[in-house]
Amino acid sequence: MNRRLLTMVVALFIYGATQAQEFKVGYTYIDFIVFNMPEMAGINSELSTFRGQLETQVTAKQTTIQTKTDELRQMAQQPNANQTVLQERNNELIKLSQDLDTYTAQARQSLSAKEASLMNPVFAKVQTAIDEVRKEKGFAMILNMRTATNDGIVLAADESLNITEAVFAKLGVQMPEQPKPGDPATGTTSTDTGNGN
Repeated sequence: MNRRLLTMVVALFIYGATQAQEFKVGYTYIDFIVFNMPEMAGINSELSTFRGQLETQVTAKQTTIQTKTDELRQMAQQPNANQTVLQERNNELIKLSQDLDTYTAQARQSLSAKEASLMNPVFAKVQTAIDEVRKEKGFAMILNMRTATNDGIVLAADESLNITEAVFAKLGVQMPEQPKPGDPATGTTSTDTGNGN
């Protein structure tokens, strides 16, 4: 009876080890791949142009507000300044400032939407390549080396499980040198269009 139990335990151990070998987990760094795609030069240029247009409009609105603020100060310093006119000008400035805040928020949203519309196809293309490499190499799943906040997900792993080079090859793109652990992630420029207030 003990012999039969021992045989079953060994069989279960072997089965478990076999199953564990079949469940291969690989890793890559999707942002590193995406931001080294050939499309990125055009995307960065288009985003830079779009950001510049938005910033020009924000600056023009700020200049208008500053000019009207200066005019109001000069009017207020006049001894015979009409209080009704001063109040109207002040109300106008309040509205212009509110309009600037609204426009700045909309500009940020527009820039984020533009960035997403340009970047999403690149991420989808890279994701497809990752899926294909995963299947070809028999991985059950692929982890991303870093999160959006640049925190490490893969803390230690055998380099043979890193599929980054294979993904670049699948995409037909020459792989640049990978960032070292702790290096900041490569990415597009920020979508900030501050109003300077």
